Amino acid sequence: MTVIFRTAALAALLASGAAYADVVYKFKDVPRTGSHVARNVAFSPVPFDKRYADLSAAQREVVRGAYEHLGDNDEPPYPAYGLNPIFRLLARLDQSVLKAGPLRATVMVGVDGRPVSVRVLDAPNDFLTGFVGNALMLQEYKPAVCAGQPCGQEFLLLATLTDE
Repeated sequence: MTVIFRTAALAALLASGAAYADVVYKFKDVPRTGSHVARNVAFSPVPFDKRYADLSAAQREVVRGAYEHLGDNDEPPYPAYGLNPIFRLLARLDQSVLKAGPLRATVMVGVDGRPVSVRVLDAPNDFLTGFVGNALMLQEYKPAVCAGQPCGQEFLLLATLTDE
């Protein structure tokens, strides 16, 4: 199934976080030694801590909106434990390598929910391109559902990394 990237709308949504505070979610890391302040690692239009089944109908529509030709009862693939495990790995990186910028990647997810391949389409630097690719290949996924049956399909990861 072809994935359509709605980057203009998503970029506008993420860039104006104050105007859409109820729609943009923040992933915060654990405060560093000597600090009580957790820094923001990433922003996303869907919550980091929810599995696909736990997303609200509006949040599911945000995820589904990136896919072309999904039937009413079809579901896209999604990380089995939500986005949290992926961004928890990113949060452990030193601030010198975790650069701000858009993060876009696709993971071909097989019928069994295992990743087959990954393509990082946009990352703030080369180190993050490789790191994110490896992190996505280590995840388990809820397979896509096509006409009531599990099917292979690409999962699209869209987020904005921050160095706040």
